[in-house]
This record gives sequence, C-alpha cells and structure tokens, in this order.
Amino acid sequence: MKSMNIKGPVWALLLTLTLTGCVNLKEVGEYAGESAKFSAYTELTTRFRDTYYREQPYLTGEAQQLAQENDLKRKAAYEDLLTIHKRVTLYMQTLARLSGEDRFDLSENLDSLADGIKEHPDLGIDKKQVDAIADIGKAITKWATSARQQRAVREMIQEGDAPLQTTLQGMKTLVRYYRATHDNEQKTVLGFFEVELPYVEDPQHRLLATLARAHLQSKEAEYRAAQPRYEAAARGGERIAEGHRKLVENIDDLTSQAARDSIKRLARDIKAIRKSIQAIEG
Repeated sequence: MKSMNIKGPVWALLLTLTLTGCVNLKEVGEYAGESAKFSAYTELTTRFRDTYYREQPYLTGEAQQLAQENDLKRKAAYEDLLTIHKRVTLYMQTLARLSGEDRFDLSENLDSLADGIKEHPDLGIDKKQVDAIADIGKAITKWATSARQQRAVREMIQEGDAPLQTTLQGMKTLVRYYRATHDNEQKTVLGFFEVELPYVEDPQHRLLATLARAHLQSKEAEYRAAQPRYEAAARGGERIAEGHRKLVENIDDLTSQAARDSIKRLARDIKAIRKSIQAIEG
C-alpha cells in the first residue's frame, strides 16, 4: 500500500480544523475550569466542622453537652462532605481537559474515585446523593483518559448532568445548613455577651468590661465577614448548575455563537463570585 503524500495546503487545512475545534470548545473549558476552581464550599465545610471550637468557651450545662454531640456528628461527616466537593471539582477538571484545557493534572486524584461516601440524613445526604456521587465517579473514570474530542465532551455532559445536578442540589442544601449553624453560633456567642456584660459594667470592673467589649467587637466583625460567604457560595453553586444545564440544552451545537456567548457569560459570573469571596477573606 502506498503511503499518502500530504501536501502543504492539505496540512494547512487539517491544522486549521484542529485549531478551530480547540477554539470552539474554549468556552466549555473556561466554564469547567472556573467551576473547578470554585472552592467556597470546601472552606465553609471546614468552618462548619470547627463550630464547637469557636462556641465552646461560651457554653455551659446542657447546651455544652448538646454542642459536643453535634461536634462529633460534624467531625464524623467531615470527610464525606469534602468528598462531595472533590468529586464535583474532579468532574469539572476532566471536562475542562476534554475541552482542550491542559492546566489540570488529574493523575493524583483518580485513585480517590474508588472511595464512596456514607449517608448523613441529618445533613440531607441520603441514598440519592450517595448514588449521585458514585455516578459522577463513573463518568470521570470513563472520560478522564479519553482523547480530546467534541464527541467525548458531548457524551460526558450527557452522562454527567443528572448526577451532577443532584449533587449540586445537595451542596445547596448543605450551604443552607451551614448558614443556619453559623446563625445559631452567632446567637449563642453574642447572646452570651448580651447577658453577661451588664454584670461587669461598673467602675470596679472597668478593665474586665473593656476587654469584654473589645472581644465582643471582634466576634461581631468575624460574623459580619462570614455572612456574605454563604450567600456567595450559594450563588456560585447556582451558576455552576445553570452552566451545565446550558451545556445540555446546546449539546448538539456547542460551537454556535449563541451557546458560546451564554457559556462564556456564566464562566465570567462564576469567576466574579469566586473573586468576590477572595476579597471578603482578604
């Protein structure tokens, strides 16, 4: 069989088509990449785990005992709660690589896909959520080593959408739970000062009262700073879910200008929310 002698113009055409394919999926890669970098959920999960550490000095009696029990439950669920976000992050990293984004190294994370999570009904992590996490893992395993091609992107999006949307909905519920826990902690700590501070507001306890007021101001500032992070995390999760729905809606024409503009807008929104959280923390 004779070998093909491909001349310059044909090579140029092939190169143009290859570059066009990469550019056409650029917006998908941007959306997936920004979604993969959205770490607010992990940070709020760690804050949720450490609730008792912050509120313990202000508790006594039955309230302290109940808080200790809740602390044990939070710590027992912590690794599973982190796994939920890690799985979504790895899904997005895989989708980004399939779309032509080479900045994510998946090799260190693929081994973790064998790990499942347990149910935590009190936190809204039921069998449906557990199964969704497992299904996301299957989609990642299937496509993580695939060659970059538009067909693979389409098929991964189709296979991954249902479990991803279920998982993101669960994360939304968890953020609400985290927010409620934060609000309860704030009431406990600030309520302590509201009750106890009047007892030291006299000249004999001036130093103690001054220290108490300074500590109260510090705690009030801490809670004010934390509040917007919950709102931003919820908005970011909604944009990620909306972005993947948009990919499904345009699954047969991801390269159309309308689809690319819409996906790019959502990627910018996710990035802006992530930057706003970093500004809050800074």
